[in-house]
Amino acid sequence: MNIELFFIPLTEMDAASTSACMALLSEDERAKVARYRAPKAQMNGLLVRAALRCVLSQGLQSRGGSSAYSSLRQIAPQDWCFEYGAKGKPSLSHEQFLSTGIEFNLSHSGDWLLIALAEADDTDATANTAQPRLGLGVDIERSRASTHIYPILNHYFSPIEAEGLLALEGEDAQRQRFFDLWALKESYIKATGLGLAQSLKSFAFDLAPNSLLAVDDGALQTVETRNWVELKQQENFASPSQAKPSSYLQLPSRIPLYSNIRLLIEPETTLNATSSHAQHWQSYFGRLDEEYRFGLSLVHGDGLVQDDSLAKVAISMQLTSITALLAACSAI
Repeated sequence: MNIELFFIPLTEMDAASTSACMALLSEDERAKVARYRAPKAQMNGLLVRAALRCVLSQGLQSRGGSSAYSSLRQIAPQDWCFEYGAKGKPSLSHEQFLSTGIEFNLSHSGDWLLIALAEADDTDATANTAQPRLGLGVDIERSRASTHIYPILNHYFSPIEAEGLLALEGEDAQRQRFFDLWALKESYIKATGLGLAQSLKSFAFDLAPNSLLAVDDGALQTVETRNWVELKQQENFASPSQAKPSSYLQLPSRIPLYSNIRLLIEPETTLNATSSHAQHWQSYFGRLDEEYRFGLSLVHGDGLVQDDSLAKVAISMQLTSITALLAACSAI
């Protein structure tokens, strides 16, 4: 299983880029963008939809690997078609999923858009069935000092999560843990496709081993060994026609990614909580910086058949921009 994470800054676009993005959208998508009243919301709605189409066309080419679907993936950004699940989760149309084998999910918060693409390692492109086999969910969250986290704990967090959060020393550490958990929980309900129809208290993430989630004197503290993933920067990431926000360009070249995270189902207490099957569920957590963190959750199959697909996940990351994406897809 190959997962590609694209981090895209939500910056203002010039007139040429705005027109180029609008040309990629379907008539229905243009109508949705037009319904946003705030100019910033309109701009973000346009950028998110156009970026998704460009990322899909770019596919997993940045990985440089071969795929059973490689010869079938030449689809122009404007030609992608989407379907929506019962709870509104978007996915590729049945026909395009069968021909490409690609799953996607996206999230945006503050100044960042995160798009995830997933592709199985199947050597036979005809192996796809009528229904997608992978549940994929991502969430990116910005830590906000204005959020009153404590009243929310009792409504949306399990007792295990709330107890673990309150056991941390200091409000800063507790606030960081709050948004860390929120990113993971959002990614989980997006992976299941149930969204907020699934109670956020019906499951819990046990982050006890992950001491990175605490803050000491303003610095992140870690004791757990983590996997480092290179954050590749796409060519033409910042063009002369686009504002160059220095905070984006100062991101580290490698991002720590944590996978030693336990998922508990129906967690009233640690004694009666049931650990999910590790071979069917896998969750990851990472940070862009102290302000932004992201969660990634995967589920394979129906959770009943033994399968080791999620034990062989390769994750890569790319920092790009709408300008770079438009340039890369212009030849498709």
